[in-house]
Amino acid sequence: MFKRFAVLSFFVTTLGVFAFAAQNQVGIIQELMGSVTVTRNGQVLTNIDLGDPIENYDLIKTGADGGMVIGLTSETGMKGTLIVKPKSVFTVKTQVVNGSPKTEADVLGGSVGVKVKKIAGDPALNVKTGNTVMGVRGTEFVVIISVNNGLLVTCNEGRVACTGDEGDELYAVPGQVVTRTAGERLKQIPVAVSSLEDFQNRWYTEEISAFKASAVKALDQYARSYLRYRDEFRQASDELARDLIFLQWKKEFREGLTPAPSKDIQVMKQKAALVKKLMSVRQVLFFFERIYYRLDEIQTYVPATALKAKLYNGQTVQDFIRQVASEKSELERRAAEYRLALRLYAQRNDGKEPVSIGDNEDTFFDETDSFFKE
Repeated sequence: MFKRFAVLSFFVTTLGVFAFAAQNQVGIIQELMGSVTVTRNGQVLTNIDLGDPIENYDLIKTGADGGMVIGLTSETGMKGTLIVKPKSVFTVKTQVVNGSPKTEADVLGGSVGVKVKKIAGDPALNVKTGNTVMGVRGTEFVVIISVNNGLLVTCNEGRVACTGDEGDELYAVPGQVVTRTAGERLKQIPVAVSSLEDFQNRWYTEEISAFKASAVKALDQYARSYLRYRDEFRQASDELARDLIFLQWKKEFREGLTPAPSKDIQVMKQKAALVKKLMSVRQVLFFFERIYYRLDEIQTYVPATALKAKLYNGQTVQDFIRQVASEKSELERRAAEYRLALRLYAQRNDGKEPVSIGDNEDTFFDETDSFFKE
């Protein structure tokens, strides 16, 4: 059952020992249900409560019984909520670009609902799922990612501009949803607003059924991509972790020191020296996290008959699943350290990251065709 936060003018900042200024807050937890964690500043926080802030670069993860409603703060330029559904993972941040706040929610897995409207000016809120971007036009909509990287965008009010990785743009509006099957382009399907919830449930059930029908083939693709990107991620994150500038920034952060301004000569030199390592991690993590969190979700859907099947490398499906589980803590710690590095960089760069996320022409899987096609 959801816990609710009724008085939004009051909140308790118990979410972590260290906190940045209020302008780094993206939202406040209004409702909370079941198992939910927030990863911030390199640490996984489990003792979260109603009224706690959600800050730039936080990663929110909900369990099978978990859920969270985040009320957006005025720093985003938006009024409304982000609804994180069970078995979901996403990150969120707000930056000021050309004088206007730009908020980005990156859905790594599961489902996130959005209900927002602009307060004033020219703010923007985008929801990303890999290389597909949903641009908000003051609306209410839901984004769902399936276990096979399929996408569904439904809209109750307003419209949502959905832009695919090939530049194609379609709109989800009341009466018309946007979907994408793995390896294919976006397409529109007419669905009555009154039937949206039933359609969402049916669509996701069909996606799971399709996975189960080709589980070994799907897991073979996942294994190839997981092992490839895992090794690249480890190498890039090791180089970042050893960097003396990052270690210095972390020390200053833990000691509560205020960094020098972004135009300080020494800070500018530090940023220039660190940015290459940040980009090396980002390039691989952009894909690896999506693969990792899909695998985290699909374990419960793998048929028992598939567990003894052999993958491309001679490993059984069961052994591969166990391997992924055994590496979970290590890989999540590395990702958390990267987000801390991004946050410390932004703190020294007027709140901005070095470059935009997702400018990458790689593919989610080694093979671009969906493994659900025969």
